[in-house]
Amino acid sequence: MSELASIPCTSKRARGTSDGVDRLSSLPDELLHCVMSFLPMPEAVRTSLLSPRWRNLWASAPYIRIDHQDFMDDDKLEKFGDRLLRMRDGTTSLDKAWISVHHAVDTTMCCDWIRHAIMHKVRLLHVSASALLDSTAMFPSQHLKTVRLQYNLLRHGFFRPLNCDCPVLEHLELEHCGLWDLKEISSRSLKVLRIIGCHIFGGLVICASNLTHVSIVDPMCDPGAIVTRDLSSLVTASVSLTSRFHYYKRNTIADHRLLDGLSHATTLELHAPLPEVQTSSSFHHICFLS
Repeated sequence: MSELASIPCTSKRARGTSDGVDRLSSLPDELLHCVMSFLPMPEAVRTSLLSPRWRNLWASAPYIRIDHQDFMDDDKLEKFGDRLLRMRDGTTSLDKAWISVHHAVDTTMCCDWIRHAIMHKVRLLHVSASALLDSTAMFPSQHLKTVRLQYNLLRHGFFRPLNCDCPVLEHLELEHCGLWDLKEISSRSLKVLRIIGCHIFGGLVICASNLTHVSIVDPMCDPGAIVTRDLSSLVTASVSLTSRFHYYKRNTIADHRLLDGLSHATTLELHAPLPEVQTSSSFHHICFLS
């Protein structure tokens, strides 16, 4: 425990005491975890030094945050993140795991953190990292419901467990990621999909039969790289092809085959260049409401 919590805090005010009565520590674990959630994760761990009541409280918190902004040194960040997950109470499930690392963190270690979070039955996984993630980062989960990824390079095989072995996955958000030869998103449980500002290398087929909401905003890819099909449950769809597409010649909504699988949507919103106008400042905005 001392490896993570090295700064003592013994004042009455810090312990929530008044006239020798520690009222804060008398609260149930759920409320204390809520209080701790407002602290940076290193400070939450340091509460273990307050008293015996707090000694193992952080280890059963239903969340973890590994954030590079809490550290000036990459080595300390890596050591903290590694020990944080390994020293957790293995009987306690995670509601949320937030991993934000934009320094030179080791990619293998980042994948290891993701796997440990999944092992702890995490429900919401948020990873914002300049790291390469492939099939070694993911494995089957009966608990994972929401995945949010930012600034990652996703390689072949990463989506396979999400497509086949995460039966309760409902929400997938990819923001400013590089998608390298991922083939398809075909999870049968997926309901919400957002792809925002991603570079797509190769092709990507979206064919999730229970998807109800899809949003594709400013993808960087060749015409025809994104294909939608078999979206029979779709309710709302939003597609925006704006300034990013000026780098490509003859790049319109029709070129991308994005409309192929969107016919079931009751609300369809499109932002795209006009096919008959060649100036880069012209766009076509269509909004269909049933």
